[in-house]
Amino acid sequence: MSIWAEFNPLTSCVIGTLPEAHDIIPHTKLTNRHTNYFTEIVNTAKQELDDLEKTLKSFNVKTHRSKQHYPIHNGKTITTPPLAVRDIFNVYGNSLFKGNFACEWNKEVPRSCDHVLEQYEFHDVKLLPTEDVFFNGDFGNFDPEIDLHRPMFHPPMSLRIGNDIVIAKRFGREGNQKGKDQYEQWLKSVNPNVRMHLVDTEGHLDSQIFLVRPGLMLTCLQPRQLPAFFDKWEKIQVESVTSQLLHKKNVHRHKKFHPVIAQWFYNFLETCTEETYFDLNSLSINEDTVLFTGTHPALFRKLEKKGISCVPISMKATTFWDTGVHCATNDIERSGKLENYA
Repeated sequence: MSIWAEFNPLTSCVIGTLPEAHDIIPHTKLTNRHTNYFTEIVNTAKQELDDLEKTLKSFNVKTHRSKQHYPIHNGKTITTPPLAVRDIFNVYGNSLFKGNFACEWNKEVPRSCDHVLEQYEFHDVKLLPTEDVFFNGDFGNFDPEIDLHRPMFHPPMSLRIGNDIVIAKRFGREGNQKGKDQYEQWLKSVNPNVRMHLVDTEGHLDSQIFLVRPGLMLTCLQPRQLPAFFDKWEKIQVESVTSQLLHKKNVHRHKKFHPVIAQWFYNFLETCTEETYFDLNSLSINEDTVLFTGTHPALFRKLEKKGISCVPISMKATTFWDTGVHCATNDIERSGKLENYA
């Protein structure tokens, strides 16, 4: 059991989950039609996740689901559901890295996959400590380098490519230097020959780079932002067909349960067709098959000419939580050996 590269054949993974809408609504100010809008969003997203699981099983991938074992409301605010499981842990070789979250309202999320991970025998486990310190202020002004005096690092700010790891140069709200230092120490403990390469960007890489197979990548970044490691790789430039992320759309971006958000997103679901929806946040089944978040006909034609099977996955409702196929899943096992891909 091991994982060395993002594009090795996927054999098992965990998929995120969402609570029922009727469990969330009492803790919101949603009423009348906005309650109906929100219920439709949640129910559609839950169905999308179930359909994603069915698709993965059709490719003989063993699937698990996260569990929300903590309250919907923590006494002050609605807690984060265990949906974006990619942020919780990472496997490199046969070693497990378990990260942590920054805030009072999402601090329990990293435990939502414990019941799954304990079923697997890892060579060792690295736990990133919380020191029982969590941020409880205005997330819009949150800076983990200043406001969090303990380590934090989201694994999606890195990509595994055998003996090489690419890491975002800047962390945004997803990590700090203390967390990155411990993450890199863990990688080196697993593979003393591992090489680190910085990408001149901020935050999660899985929405900015997708590794199709050795020597072929999709990216929305400019060549100057990429490390020399990728110099010989073929790069297909991709821009998302839609820009539906909530943080780009509205002054209520940090208030997911505001009526304005519910109505706007419901309208998005009703009017956005599959042909106009796409996100780079996608999942490799193997070097010949990719589950894409949405549909991108021009890109799919280009990849299919290269022998890549492109499987579109509807995740429109799930993007209410800024989550695509890759964010909503996390690899536990991929077959393959440690190699160089430069």
